[in-house]
Amino acid sequence: MNTETQTFTPTRLDELNHARLRGRKAPARELALTAVALLLFGFFSLFAAYFFTLDNVLDMARVSTSILIVGIGLTFLFVAGELDLSVGANVALTTVVMGLLLTDAGQSPLLAALLALAMAAGVGAVNGFFVTLVGVPSFIVTLAMLSVLAGTSLMLTSGIPVNFPADSDSWMYSVTAGSIGQVPVVIIWGAVAFVVGAFLLRFTVFGYHVYATGGDAHAAHAAGIKTARTRFACFVLTGFLAGLVGVLQGCWLRQGDPSSGDAFTLQVIAAVILGGVALTGGAGSVYGTLVGTAIVGMLANGLVLLGVTSNATQLFVGLIIIAVASLELGLKRKTRLTRRLRTLTSRSPSPER
Repeated sequence: MNTETQTFTPTRLDELNHARLRGRKAPARELALTAVALLLFGFFSLFAAYFFTLDNVLDMARVSTSILIVGIGLTFLFVAGELDLSVGANVALTTVVMGLLLTDAGQSPLLAALLALAMAAGVGAVNGFFVTLVGVPSFIVTLAMLSVLAGTSLMLTSGIPVNFPADSDSWMYSVTAGSIGQVPVVIIWGAVAFVVGAFLLRFTVFGYHVYATGGDAHAAHAAGIKTARTRFACFVLTGFLAGLVGVLQGCWLRQGDPSSGDAFTLQVIAAVILGGVALTGGAGSVYGTLVGTAIVGMLANGLVLLGVTSNATQLFVGLIIIAVASLELGLKRKTRLTRRLRTLTSRSPSPER
C-alpha cells in the first residue's frame, strides 16, 4: 500500500466528512433564502398588477419548472466541482430532433421523444468523456459543445422552427403538455424531478460521492471513491434532464425551435447560484436550487408586470449572479482567515506564570 495514502488518508477523511456535512447541512442559508423569496413574492403581489392571480402564478410555475429540472442536474454538477454551459443548446437541439423525427421520419410521438431524450443524454456522456477521461476542463468542453449543438440545430433547420404535426389526441401530448384541472402537467414533472433529485443527493451513496468529489477530490479518491465515474454520471444526468425539458417544451409549443435555449443557460445557472450551490464544489442542495428558481422566475415575471423590459430583466439576473458570487468568495475568505487565526492562537505557547 502506498505510504502517502496511509499517511494522509485519516486527515483527508476528516476533511472529506467536513465537506460532506457542510454541503448537506446549511439550514441558516436556506432559511434566509426562503425568506428572501417570500419577501419578493409579497413585494410583487402588492405592487405588480395581476401578479397574485391564479393564472399568472400557474404560468410562472410552468415556465420556472423547466429551469428547475435542468437546475437539478446542474446542482449535481456544481456540487461535484464541474459545470455545463451547453444545457440551453441541448434543450433546443432536443426539440429540433424530436420535431424532425415526427415530420421527416414519421415516427410516433413516444419513439421520437425517447430518441431525442437518448440523444440529449448522449451529449452529457460526451461532455463527461472529455472532462473525466481526456482531462479537458469542463468550461472549455461545454463551451465548445454549446457551439456544436447550436450550429447543428441551425444546420438542421436553416434557422426555421420545425412545427410538430397536429395530433392533439395523442396521449404523449397529454402527459407532457396537458393539464390536470388548471394545473399544467409539467409542474408535476418538476415535482417528481425535485423529489428524486433531493433524495439522490441527500440520502444515497451516490449523493455522498458527489459531495465528497466536489469537497476534496484527492481525499475522495484516497477514500476509494471513483471520482471520475461520479463526475461522468453527473454529466449524463444533466444531459438527460436537459433532454426531458426539451421534450416537455417541444410538446407544449408543438415545435422544435433552434433558438429556444439562447437565454436558458443563464437563467438556470442564476437559479443554481442563487440557491447557494458553491462555485468551487462540495456544497449545495436541490432545495436551494428550488428556491433560487422561484426567485429567478418571480424576477422575470414581476419585473415585466412592473413595466421593465425583458432585456433589462436579463441585466438584473446577470448583476445578481455577480453579486452572489462575490459574496460567496468574500465569505469563504473570511472563513479561511478565521480558521488560520484560530489555528495560530491554539498553537501559541501559553504565557508563563
